[in-house]
Amino acid sequence: MSKPRIMIDLDGVIVEFFEEYAKLAGVISGNYRDIPPEKAEPTLDKMIGTDFFATLPKTHIADDLIKLIVDLHGAYSICSSPLRGDHENSEKWKRVWINNNLNPLPDEIIITPNKAKYAIQQCGTPNILIDDRGLNITNWVNAGGIGIKFQASEDSLQTVIDGLTA
Repeated sequence: MSKPRIMIDLDGVIVEFFEEYAKLAGVISGNYRDIPPEKAEPTLDKMIGTDFFATLPKTHIADDLIKLIVDLHGAYSICSSPLRGDHENSEKWKRVWINNNLNPLPDEIIITPNKAKYAIQQCGTPNILIDDRGLNITNWVNAGGIGIKFQASEDSLQTVIDGLTA
């Protein structure tokens, strides 16, 4: 068996998507949970066709997370979902963001609405996904991978360390 690949999600893990999403919705607190339901979809629609994803700041823990992964594992990949209804455009701007903000750069960048198809390697080795969305983790694990649920605004690096050493 080969070594698992560690795949890190962008939004909510490395990139401060949710606070900026809330601001775009006019939520002063910056908490996406305060976005009124009737504003959620229209706010996402405002992102379509723009460079929104290239303008986002890093999470406060992004550099430390990448350093931890590289120190423990030697390398990492990005596995992120595109914005619904804006796949090509959001992928383009996520790639720009990655190239402008991450050091070292990931070995691979995967932008896909179906992360679970990358849960295991052809040889059967499970890959590891670090993601803030519970459904992504569930689908990943159900496909044979190892999932670590991590949201930069709520969890500490210890969550990732515990997941990698379990």
